[in-house]
Amino acid sequence: MKFKYCLSEDLKKKCAALTEFRNGGTQVKVKLRSGDVFKNVLISNSSYIVAVKGFDKLPFDVDEIEEIYQSDEDKRPPEVSGWIFFDDWQ
Repeated sequence: MKFKYCLSEDLKKKCAALTEFRNGGTQVKVKLRSGDVFKNVLISNSSYIVAVKGFDKLPFDVDEIEEIYQSDEDKRPPEVSGWIFFDDWQ
């Protein structure tokens, strides 16, 4: 399957060190170079942005990402449903 939004190699390495809340799924916060922060970003296999809660398409360009990080809530999200996935899983 080809994913729409692939992280850079540096961001993949950073994401691989974060905590998955489900097999292959990591919830993170993304800080852009502009200073904007997006919460509830879902990363698959430490490599691909597959959803952002509240958005039906990626609200920023992957090249704009300055930092990916987690809070305790991201490591154990209270709500693990409600994602609108960007990629076609069929």
